[in-house]
Amino acid sequence: MKLTTKKLESLILETYSREQKRKILELIKKTRHNLLELQVVQGFAPTLINDIYFYDDTTSAVKRATKGPLGKKIVQKHYRATQRIAEILEEVNQYLVLLETLEIEGNLAFIAQGMIYGGLSGPVAGVGHSIKLNELADMVDTGITFLEDVEAAIPGFLGEGNLGLQAMRDIAESFEINYSNLKNYLDSV
Repeated sequence: MKLTTKKLESLILETYSREQKRKILELIKKTRHNLLELQVVQGFAPTLINDIYFYDDTTSAVKRATKGPLGKKIVQKHYRATQRIAEILEEVNQYLVLLETLEIEGNLAFIAQGMIYGGLSGPVAGVGHSIKLNELADMVDTGITFLEDVEAAIPGFLGEGNLGLQAMRDIAESFEINYSNLKNYLDSV
């Protein structure tokens, strides 16, 4: 008996029961849905951040940017957007790790690659620029650095207590690693 590509794929797919395949497909769909949620996050402000770091005196630039109700509103929206991005990425991280651990192959790997890596982007920056998912961790890191500088220049501006900035940074870094690892795995099968 000659082993054709079709027969090989059929054998691979037999590795999972019908119910397991359904659950894996549901996991892929949930991952895509959450990645799509990133696209509707509003208030993430990398353009404001770029303007701040154009100046040598960052502290003065931060104080000028946060003056008045509009400045305060923009910075607080950026903080809330960064929190929302971290919440979404935290859930996505779990799915990405699980999908890689399952070592899916064949049709399931093809579907995962298309649904998770095909044509998706992250949040839309203030000027209408969609942030690429493979650049999102760096953008979040820069956004968090800005928030740390705001807190250093104007203590308590974003609130009291632990703002969760390091946790958000860690989540974004984990996403970058998990997103890349799953892509590398899917490219290899």
